[in-house]
Amino acid sequence: MFALSSLFLVMAYLIDTAARRWRKGGPDSRRKALAVILGIALPLFSGIVYAHLVLSGVLQAPLSNLLWFLGALLVMVYLVMVYELGRDIIAKKRAQLELTELRERLARAERVSALGQLASALAHELIQPLTATMANVGAAQMELEEAKPNIEELRAILNDIERDDQRAVDIITHMRQFSRRHAIDMQPLAVEDLVQDVLSLVHAEATAKHAMLVLVMQPELPRVLGDRVHLSQVLLNLVVNSIHAVESRPIGESGIVIEAKADDASGEVELAVRDSGPGIPDNLADEIFKPFFTTKSNGMGMGLALSRTIIEAHSGRLWTDRMTGQDGAVFRFTLKRA
Repeated sequence: MFALSSLFLVMAYLIDTAARRWRKGGPDSRRKALAVILGIALPLFSGIVYAHLVLSGVLQAPLSNLLWFLGALLVMVYLVMVYELGRDIIAKKRAQLELTELRERLARAERVSALGQLASALAHELIQPLTATMANVGAAQMELEEAKPNIEELRAILNDIERDDQRAVDIITHMRQFSRRHAIDMQPLAVEDLVQDVLSLVHAEATAKHAMLVLVMQPELPRVLGDRVHLSQVLLNLVVNSIHAVESRPIGESGIVIEAKADDASGEVELAVRDSGPGIPDNLADEIFKPFFTTKSNGMGMGLALSRTIIEAHSGRLWTDRMTGQDGAVFRFTLKRA
């Protein structure tokens, strides 16, 4: 009787401890309370009841603590294997989703930062078609005031207005697509379209800084598999970096070459951005791809790090050639064929 009372006291203590822990309200506290109740108190109660039934002659079975031991063991194994491991898996999945969300926010911030750097040049780029449109409208009005308006001349003016208007729309559309939040959407993509998207954004900036852009494109390049906006961000970042690198060079020596070629052996397409700037010191060749590392006074230090992350998400590689001083810098990245 004394032993039985002691067991009930132990069980009461366990239940009281679990209840106190449960009342603290936190997820971790409730998890521990559940482990005590299911892993210790419940098997102990079952063992007490079993022993009492055997001693009172209700059950004809051997007196043993095996039931309590196996019950506690099975419950604890279940809690560890199902609850704890499941909790770890969920936590890891949540952390992965949060990391993906953080990368996307950083990528969008970097895109907005890049557009901010190009803002004045883009404004100048928009003024040109708008000014041309106003001039053409004035010419059309003057033609309409003639006794016999020249229909062919009016048709040519309207064609010019339509072309300038489409140019302005394309610039604004590219800016909107580039700056808004965007998840990776893998689609077959023409490399020529990717390059033209970037050139439409950097043309005015390159002209203002007297940077000469040269394209060296292999004819009939195969399509690549990728996301147009994210890959445009990578190429834009590399080209803008090159524009900033060559702006201190004398006029006529500030060249930037964008190359694209297919590698039949690897099934990849390689793009490269080569400039005639001061180059990258050998001791910084690996540092420049680390997050928050920057040599610019107003830089975020995320451009190259995010670019490498984006390219690796496309199953490609991004690296820089190690060059000697005054040979400029060369950045290359590969993309899989569609």
